Amino acid sequence: MSTKSSTTVLAFAFCFLSLLILAYSNTTDDKIYLTGLVYCDNCQLKSMTEISKMIPGARVRLECREGGNVKSKREGETNPLGMYVFVLEKSKEPLDDCQVTVLHSPDPECKISHEVDPNNKSKTAPVATRKLNLLEGDSVVFIGPSHRVSYPLGLVVEKARPECEQFAKARKHFQN
Repeated sequence: MSTKSSTTVLAFAFCFLSLLILAYSNTTDDKIYLTGLVYCDNCQLKSMTEISKMIPGARVRLECREGGNVKSKREGETNPLGMYVFVLEKSKEPLDDCQVTVLHSPDPECKISHEVDPNNKSKTAPVATRKLNLLEGDSVVFIGPSHRVSYPLGLVVEKARPECEQFAKARKHFQN
């Protein structure tokens, strides 16, 4: 599979998320709806591929800070599609310094963060994080005035699946 196909899969996921957000939320000027995906990177490529799987039931935390202090913190769980949704109030919460974190993965094969060396067995906490500015910038995709989609958070398997070699070759070819 080519990198172009991976990009198509990711684009489809964002479009699907956008439609879900619009279908299940009442848009008001005072709310921000943040959605994102938690996936298992079973190829250890730090990106989604055709054989990546979403992680339903993952625990996710959203923290927003103001002046370095946590002003808003909430936790949620991904749905059967591996998607989380947080609803924030624009007028009551700081939105320019937020972070979304995967706290727990129920998938026994996919519990290691990209931020640690997957070969280091002592690193067991499945923590994947992403800093977000929900008001501007490139940390999220803006869909209308009230909807934001975070880039996917990936956890990685201990050993890449054999069929991943084709994705690694395609990625290397694309980078050259």
